Amino acid sequence: MPAINKRLVVLGCSATKCQIGGPLPAVSLYDGPTFRVLRTYLRDYCWPQQLSVAVLSAKYGIIGGLSHICTYDQRMTPERAAVLASGVTRTLTQWQTDHSHIDLILGKDYLRAIDQSRLGNGAARVQVVEGAIGLKLNSLHALLRSLDRKLREVPTELINRGRPLYFLPDWDDFLDVEYDFETDTFSADDRSSRMEEHAIALMRPHRLCDGILISLAQNLGTKGLLKRVSFLDKESLSPTPVRKHFKLLRSQWAFGDCGAFSYVAEDKPTVSVEQAVSLYDLYEFDLGASVDHIPVVEVTTDAGRRKLSEDERLSRVRLTRDNAERFIALHRERGAKFLPVGVIQGLVAQDYARQLGEYTEMGYRYVALGGLVPRSDVEIRAVVDAVAAARKTLRRPPWIHLLGVFRPHLQTHFRTVGIGSFDSATYFRKAWLRSDQNYLGVDGNWYAAIRVPPLSDPRTRKRMEKSGASEKRLLRLEAAALSALRAYDSGTLDIDAAVAAVMEYDRLLSRAGDEDSGLEDKYRRTLAARPWRQCRCPVCRQLGIEVVIFRGINRNKRRGAHNTLQLFRLVRRRSS
Repeated sequence: MPAINKRLVVLGCSATKCQIGGPLPAVSLYDGPTFRVLRTYLRDYCWPQQLSVAVLSAKYGIIGGLSHICTYDQRMTPERAAVLASGVTRTLTQWQTDHSHIDLILGKDYLRAIDQSRLGNGAARVQVVEGAIGLKLNSLHALLRSLDRKLREVPTELINRGRPLYFLPDWDDFLDVEYDFETDTFSADDRSSRMEEHAIALMRPHRLCDGILISLAQNLGTKGLLKRVSFLDKESLSPTPVRKHFKLLRSQWAFGDCGAFSYVAEDKPTVSVEQAVSLYDLYEFDLGASVDHIPVVEVTTDAGRRKLSEDERLSRVRLTRDNAERFIALHRERGAKFLPVGVIQGLVAQDYARQLGEYTEMGYRYVALGGLVPRSDVEIRAVVDAVAAARKTLRRPPWIHLLGVFRPHLQTHFRTVGIGSFDSATYFRKAWLRSDQNYLGVDGNWYAAIRVPPLSDPRTRKRMEKSGASEKRLLRLEAAALSALRAYDSGTLDIDAAVAAVMEYDRLLSRAGDEDSGLEDKYRRTLAARPWRQCRCPVCRQLGIEVVIFRGINRNKRRGAHNTLQLFRLVRRRSS
């Protein structure tokens, strides 16, 4: 059955387009009258839940309005329409099952690409908007106004709370709410059929962070909110607002970042200024960072490692500054609602400080310092001190965000000099990236997670090959290790027997170097302390000992969420 009152509006492409070198969402690339009406509406109102938008393109055929395409020059002719007709009609026939109405706002040549008799057999009501361009624009305007409207709000300004705000970077950290830990099975084989929630929502009623940082470069891949989908995918017809996607509280912010480390080896950023502004605005981000390029000393490419010359590094600094100027100008031109954040890059501390005044003159009230991740604490402190000194000289000192760094030993200093916010996934990712610091207890101590990797994972089987053990024995030892840990947690098995069962399986795993050095003692320390018993977070209460078992993303990322909660509590305690 079609979704009640869900309308699919099909617009014809326009000859006038945004002239940029890279891809843009179709509704942002085309600059004809119908697209201007749509964008004007979206300046004042959120994208209506009832609205889907498709574009009939002379080059691509029928595509979702959010499909990323590049500028082209091709007109729709009767001959081209005839070539496209079969595919266009087939796709619209498939899409109509999810809509109650299809509104065709198209010129006569475009209409030739649609067999309306085939569409008429579906459940959706098909309407062709007739008349000259003025009548079509009026009809589109009236249609948009007839939908349930919600005014777009200017995001809440960041407020100085006496401590830096903490943003958690997202790495598609959605987990199966109904995962069965006893049998290690997902609630459904197909991920789209599972009930998944982000780690932020899983930890409710506890607040995990002040907001989430979403990388465009990361999300424009195969995962995440902005992942690449085909032109014909239903997900390309309307955006899911970022706050809805992550189920953020009103007191949390959605912060968009271009993800410069993802393309650090490229000569130019893979995200354009126009693309960043369009995506931040379409998906209703609260804050959006300008497009930067990190002036690293060395890059790794397919051809090997290569050192950048000082001129190349300085060129990246200038490019970052020029992009920031273009970014805020485009933000004003588009009437975008998100708060623009200007990213500064530099080679030395004074490079950052010198540019701070330039960014405030551009109009930035929020500034982010980039390229700090590979730097030492001493270098980061020098950058922060230089920027703090420059900030004091400004009439309207901007909010300062540190991209990608937490640095526990510098937190007190960050507060002293007035750093406004930072983001870091370190505590989250420690859950599976360290051998001895995987679980942060409420006592402030780190504990090793107990490794019982699943034999169902081909990587585990490969690591077991050298042991020469039969599959039957491996399966028995795996099950025995898990059973022993659960029996220990319930009080029916002592610690020596539990450790022995784990190590009998563990010793069959081939590891590099000294990775397994001292693991038995680390496991014993974790089990003796029973740190999961002292924590009242939703993960520890639900999972018990399972939270300290190193085994698959549903345990490991839940443990990462627990660690992040401990970090956030630490950040807040230091401010009280």
